[in-house]
Amino acid sequence: MGFLLQVGILAAVAWPVVGQSRMTVVDVYLNGRDDSALFLWPGKVLASGLFEKIGVRVKWHDGERPAGRISFGIRTADCAPASATPNALASAQLGASGADITIYKDRMLPLPTQYRVLPDVVAGYVMAHELAHAMQGVARHSESGILRAQWSREDYTNMTLRKLAFTPRDVELIHLGLTGLVAGQGPKRAAETESGTLERPHLEMQ
Repeated sequence: MGFLLQVGILAAVAWPVVGQSRMTVVDVYLNGRDDSALFLWPGKVLASGLFEKIGVRVKWHDGERPAGRISFGIRTADCAPASATPNALASAQLGASGADITIYKDRMLPLPTQYRVLPDVVAGYVMAHELAHAMQGVARHSESGILRAQWSREDYTNMTLRKLAFTPRDVELIHLGLTGLVAGQGPKRAAETESGTLERPHLEMQ
């Protein structure tokens, strides 16, 4: 494991519509323990911007996450486990108060060279993708955009141009999931909305 990126939700409110500026505020605590902090930290500005566009404001902090808050965690692992599917970049364990995400470094490291994208761009989009899955709390992907199951070469080009975005359905489920967490429903609300099932305790993310 590399480092733990933990997210505490301060408030969940309706996402912005025309003429409305209220946002869901999320505190992010980065506790660096080795060189993994350097691995994902450069992508925080980009990840923040992607969520800002959909009404989720990420506030970044150094140090330990305060106790007693709903949270998500992101850890890095040097290698994907043998049980991981070939295209998976991460996995998550869901709980009533959030999720623990593990990002596989060996799956991420080749991407900048393979697709000629800066490492901070890859880090930002991967964090946005995985956090969005955890916020939704449901095993799903979109046909296009940030939550597409497997990014194409065109998608990586659009990342560089900052054009790859969440779909309207992605945005809806992110906010439903965050609202459900604050209401004590865990990932149930978004999961029921998308698939008719209650809760999926383990998600494999691509």
